[in-house]
This record gives sequence, C-alpha cells and structure tokens, in this order.
Amino acid sequence: MSKSLSVSHLFATLAIAVGFFTYVAGIEQETVVNKMEIKSISQRMDRTNARHSEQFSEIKDMLKSLSVKIDNLASRRER
Repeated sequence: MSKSLSVSHLFATLAIAVGFFTYVAGIEQETVVNKMEIKSISQRMDRTNARHSEQFSEIKDMLKSLSVKIDNLASRRER
C-alpha cells in the first residue's frame, strides 16, 4: 500500500506540474498576442492622428482663404 501510494502521489505531482506549465505557456502566448494587438492599435492611432492633422491644416487654409475673401467684400462695400 505504501508503494502504491507513493506511485500515485508521483503521478499526481507529475500531472499537476504538466498542468501548471501548460497554463503558464498559455499565459505567455496570450501576452504575445496582446502585445501585437497593442502595437497594431498604436500604429493605427498614429496614422489617424497624422491624417487628422493634415485635414486640420487644410481646413485652416480654407478658413484663411474665406477670411480674405470676406475682408475683400467688406472693403468693396465700404467704398
């Protein structure tokens, strides 16, 4: 009985160790996937910010042009 108890204890310990390493390996894989997703999202945000900045500059230029045109119209009316 003592020998069968120690063999079963050995198998149980081995099963727990295998389960633990499998669990840790799964966490490591999830961490790598999450890092890749974060990097992808960060790159998309950078591209979006650059696009918005460019669009904002275009809008500012259009507003300046409209302001000049309005000033010209106002100066014509004053004459």
